[in-house]
Amino acid sequence: MTELLRIEDLAVSYGPSPAVSGISLSVPDRGTVALLGANGAGKSTVLKAIAGLVPKSAGRVLLAGEDVTATDTRHLVHAGVVYVPEGREIVPNLSVDENLVLGGFHLDGATRRQRRDMVLGIFTEIASRALSPAWRLSGGEQQMLAIGRALMAGPRLLLLDEPSLGLAPLLVRRVFDRLAAIRAETGLAIVLVEQNFRMTVRVADTVHFLRGGRLLGKRDAVELRNPAAMDEAIAAYLGAGASAA
Repeated sequence: MTELLRIEDLAVSYGPSPAVSGISLSVPDRGTVALLGANGAGKSTVLKAIAGLVPKSAGRVLLAGEDVTATDTRHLVHAGVVYVPEGREIVPNLSVDENLVLGGFHLDGATRRQRRDMVLGIFTEIASRALSPAWRLSGGEQQMLAIGRALMAGPRLLLLDEPSLGLAPLLVRRVFDRLAAIRAETGLAIVLVEQNFRMTVRVADTVHFLRGGRLLGKRDAVELRNPAAMDEAIAAYLGAGASAA
């Protein structure tokens, strides 16, 4: 399978304190790679570094073989790298449609309408509320809107930061079901940051475990769908007190 993203010995520091160091991983074209770890493990920092939102103190980021380590966020979006932040950050007073337009603001009208129809076809829960203000949506629907807004840009690589955060279990399942549909219908690659182990292994191909800003190990997600293997990985990488959620 063709490699879309490669990270080599990535390091990020906030002031004198290292946030992550020695991060090396790859994401195949059309693949889904997950980063799992407790709060403060460095997962979100890795995503932000890929997206050009935080400066890198060492290492390289390659996109389809091209060095994009020093490329800024705006140019990365045009290259097909789109980040969906933790907490969604939609514009609550704008309508669902207007939020989607923001995601495809640089597109011509025909392309924007085509992508809007594609997004609303995937996220049918928000399709009937296109003219409603975004603040009226449920938490799960707002997360769908945030992901849909990112899809408007036509990404090759979608960076998802804690899509289950603050959602009830039923809504988490709905959001992750849509992630599976996105993979099937768009063929893009995904890097997923999560704490919900059980949902993550349903949609990921590979899972990387982080602790203290470093990678501890990597496992195939299909292997981790076995309850015994899941329990073993939680104990080895996340701590015995962690939960699969």
